[in-house]
Amino acid sequence: MELTELLDQLKVLFGVENTKELTNKLKTVSVNNQFEYHQKFTDIVSDLKIDWLQKVYQYYEADREGKKQDYTPKSIGVLLSKLLGKCNKVYDQCAGSGSLTIQYWSYYPDTEFICEELDENVIPYLLFNLSLRNIRGYVVQKDILSDETYCCYKLKKGNDFSTITVVDRIDVDYERIDGAISNPPYNIKWKHPEFASFDSRFQYG
Repeated sequence: MELTELLDQLKVLFGVENTKELTNKLKTVSVNNQFEYHQKFTDIVSDLKIDWLQKVYQYYEADREGKKQDYTPKSIGVLLSKLLGKCNKVYDQCAGSGSLTIQYWSYYPDTEFICEELDENVIPYLLFNLSLRNIRGYVVQKDILSDETYCCYKLKKGNDFSTITVVDRIDVDYERIDGAISNPPYNIKWKHPEFASFDSRFQYG
């Protein structure tokens, strides 16, 4: 399906006129568990092994200059999934719209995912994508460098789609996570913070 055709159908489905409004609508639909939109979206795209929303976000909403948001192609997601193999819990750092998680899920649908992402603008796409595929786990809006968390969402597997609830924190022992998939913005500008010298995550050598 061509991008313009997809966007036109999404505008009709969600009752919006542009991608800014689509972002807000996706957030509302997701956190309120309005599954009628999930079903209609599935009818439009049919193949859930493809991150259709990534195409929309990357072309119309991504901050390529400031946040270096050039999103991961499907082929990289397939490669990482095959390299990692089967795991019970998978950590997706800098998750974006969830394209790596979706590729891994397509091979191992019973996996629990912990997805962390800083950009609040892409969080609605990530939430809808995971709920649409009945994925269980957590979505955390978080600055992984400063280790500062802004919002947490829990996704509980349902009959067809995941139910999303806002939670105070995630109930996950990171040391018990089996595997990780990630494609962070390696070329983003970042100043080494003062706290890094006291943070074990930045000790290497």
